Amino acid sequence: MKIIKNTLFALLLTLVFSCDEDKILEEIPIDFTVVDNSYITPENFEASVAQLYNQARRYFGNNDGSPVDMDVWFGTDAGWHARDFTQNIYSQYTDFGPDNSDVAQRWEEAYKMISNANTIIGRIEGVEFESNADRTRLLAETRFFRAWAYRTLVYLYGDVPLLLEENQAARRDFTRTPKADVLQAIIDDFEAARADLPNVGDVEDGRLTKDVARHFLAELYIVTGDYQKAIDSASEVIDGGNYALMENRFGSRANEPGDVYWDLFRLGNQNRSTGNTEGIWLYQVEYETLGGYGRASGDANFWERMIGPEYNRWVAKDENLGVRTFIYESTYHGGRGQAFFRPSTHVTHGIWNNVGTDDFENDIRNSDANILRKWWVDNPLSVYYNQIIDLRTDSKLAYETYLNPATIENDSNRYIYPVFLKLVQINNHFDTDLTDGSLTPEQEALATQEHKDLIDSFGGVGPKNNGNARRYFADHYAVRLPETLLLRAEAYMNLNQNALAADDINVIRRRANASEISASDVDIDFILDERLRELYLEEPRRLTLNRLGLLYDRTQRYNHYASSTVQEHNNLYPVPNVEIQNNTEAELSQNPGY
Repeated sequence: MKIIKNTLFALLLTLVFSCDEDKILEEIPIDFTVVDNSYITPENFEASVAQLYNQARRYFGNNDGSPVDMDVWFGTDAGWHARDFTQNIYSQYTDFGPDNSDVAQRWEEAYKMISNANTIIGRIEGVEFESNADRTRLLAETRFFRAWAYRTLVYLYGDVPLLLEENQAARRDFTRTPKADVLQAIIDDFEAARADLPNVGDVEDGRLTKDVARHFLAELYIVTGDYQKAIDSASEVIDGGNYALMENRFGSRANEPGDVYWDLFRLGNQNRSTGNTEGIWLYQVEYETLGGYGRASGDANFWERMIGPEYNRWVAKDENLGVRTFIYESTYHGGRGQAFFRPSTHVTHGIWNNVGTDDFENDIRNSDANILRKWWVDNPLSVYYNQIIDLRTDSKLAYETYLNPATIENDSNRYIYPVFLKLVQINNHFDTDLTDGSLTPEQEALATQEHKDLIDSFGGVGPKNNGNARRYFADHYAVRLPETLLLRAEAYMNLNQNALAADDINVIRRRANASEISASDVDIDFILDERLRELYLEEPRRLTLNRLGLLYDRTQRYNHYASSTVQEHNNLYPVPNVEIQNNTEAELSQNPGY
């Protein structure tokens, strides 16, 4: 019996030590997800690419409701932090540095997208697809998003680590790749995407097409100085017969007062399937749909909260004691704004007065439908009840002025200012946004019939907004045809073909009923102002100014608070300190000036 036991023990030892020890110790996940079991089927890759779309959708419109979402507009010619306008780091650039959370977030989120893209690219060839066309499309989409993320990084930070393969182990030895090499890698990816992405009309709304890649190639070729290539790429989009500016009223609210520019930004009007021919790429939002980035009480962006003033807290000059001038947050005043971002004086006044003498009144982009400047005093207890505060002129109702009255209309910096309605669901909030706004007996005794009729028009529930009315649920333009026209105009200008540049700009200005310009009017300042007129709160403004190296110049000229502290080195973000400190095996150098 002892011999048998010893023989079995010896056999067991032989079996154990004759096996591959590494295989024995290898962990094989069965009931949880890791990289090795997440990229096996075509469906896995479809889901991974869908996540890239989700990351892009959130990159300039996160859902945490914090001012970090506005860093691409704060501290530029576009505007400033309305709640903390004297102390915010984008108002006082002397306090802006590599420990700033915005700086770290922009870097981190872009590299997360790049990491996901590299994993897809490195693993997709080993998976069998029923249709090779599906593999080709997914790879093209992935390369587009990798280029898109690097485009952001190179504009914001300059030289950045260029990673084109999946990292399968922790690294602490990153170095910065020269900007020219990163730009070439971006162009290579966009060119591959242009070749293999589907044509417009062959995919559903929100999906990438060849024309989206062509648009970004036009921009990148301007950066590299290949202006004719930029013109050719933009022309493939502009002259391809698939897009045109909307010229007539359209969409879900075309029967209401407004204009065609207003229609572009109303709920349900953005996608090609709705008849809109100028949206080239849109971030998709689905109201109250899991994963749709449109949950009223949860996962959604907070544009209304960011850009709208806190008018419900405003007390006008010489107001009745203890009375707020506006009765509550209302859908007809644009929702429940909390005044994180206020447009600059240049945006609210300068750009509408610096071309034609009648543009302030005639340019539809500056109309009452598109910029809320006339505020109806809706509190029956207010001494100003039923009057209009008209921010087109100095208001007799001004409470306090934080700015030089010679440079801005005389109103408060936080509580009431002109609101650009393209990111506001004015008179279009959902039932989940509304609460009972009925008048108190005291208010009822003073209210006009107009006010009572207004409440009745909401089915007996007043247009008062609750906490949900801070989110924006429309599909959001990532690329719209006017931007492609302005890129081509910029390329023409760089080739001293200003007459052709003016032609492209005038296509946009004619639709807006603005005065036309001539070749002699074209320079980069005019193009940047036209981008503000047409693309305000659509383009990430800091990226445009950084791309051109003009953030310092334009901020110094047009940002009331940051002008005295912004410096030339702020044309780039600092490299986040957390990345430098964690990179212990190589030098990740800092940008000059920080």
